[in-house]
Amino acid sequence: MRETVKKVFGAGAGALLLAAAPAALALDERWSVSFALGGLLPSLGALDDGLFRSPLIGTATILIREGGTGGGTGDDANETEVIPWRYDSPLPKVGVAPHGGIEFLWHANERHAFIFGIGSMESSSIDTTRGNIPLQQYFASNTVDGERRGKISFTEYTLGWRYTMVRRPDFRLYSRVSLHEVFDVDYREDFVFLFTDSPILDLIGVRRNMIVEAQTASVFMGQIGLGGEWFLQNWLSIGLEGGYLIGERSFGLGDVRIRDDFQAGDAISRIGMPFRAMSDGNLGYLVSTATADDLADPENRENFYRHVRLRFDGWRMLLRLNIYF
Repeated sequence: MRETVKKVFGAGAGALLLAAAPAALALDERWSVSFALGGLLPSLGALDDGLFRSPLIGTATILIREGGTGGGTGDDANETEVIPWRYDSPLPKVGVAPHGGIEFLWHANERHAFIFGIGSMESSSIDTTRGNIPLQQYFASNTVDGERRGKISFTEYTLGWRYTMVRRPDFRLYSRVSLHEVFDVDYREDFVFLFTDSPILDLIGVRRNMIVEAQTASVFMGQIGLGGEWFLQNWLSIGLEGGYLIGERSFGLGDVRIRDDFQAGDAISRIGMPFRAMSDGNLGYLVSTATADDLADPENRENFYRHVRLRFDGWRMLLRLNIYF
């Protein structure tokens, strides 16, 4: 599919550019501005089937029996045990991501228009799960409401051509090819744990947070598409446009920043975070099948992490409000 789209895009872009060159000399040029709102269905498999399914895995020292004074030996000593624990909170797939922007068009003549614009996409996925985390040596009695939220966004510049195939007084059908510089690609994930019940009263209402942020600079993409617009006045129209976006390559997310507010007194070790910075500095995710035994050896842990490699390829559908002047 990608190879076919690339060939069609290349051929279409060349034909339109050649056809539009002499049109720049036309005397009936006109400008329009287009406000667009719709959705993009990107192929974000590394999020949907990777990072969004990653668990939080750890070990904890839990209290089995409390001694008389909590210290010493024999009957006066606390009896503890180190146990593995796991918290699963898979996120729903991204699906259709909201997308919008503004484009300016220079209509060189009745057939050809030059496009330049700016737009953005942002999508969030949220899950809430109730479970247990063995904070401060208590396990089954700690009730935790976890909220996990992943958000991905980007901004883009657009440059392209539009060719009107059907032109009537109140309707136009057109094709378009465009180049997109996608930049400021950001990913952020917040994992918040609220302790709602615990034998330790001071824990009730306490929050623990884990946050990861990562980004990349820029990715080039191309689009081919079809659209139609219906004129309400000679200066105003509404339109519907669909197209397929394809990127030059997949990309990773660098500049990884991870922070949390877990404390030493929590008496837990998170040996398997859902996310981590890989050896090359890019974002990675823990495979969903990993266990505490798999991660017990620190030197073996990276074998259970995979790089987050993304593409924004996918179908895009936009509603447009066009103003001519």
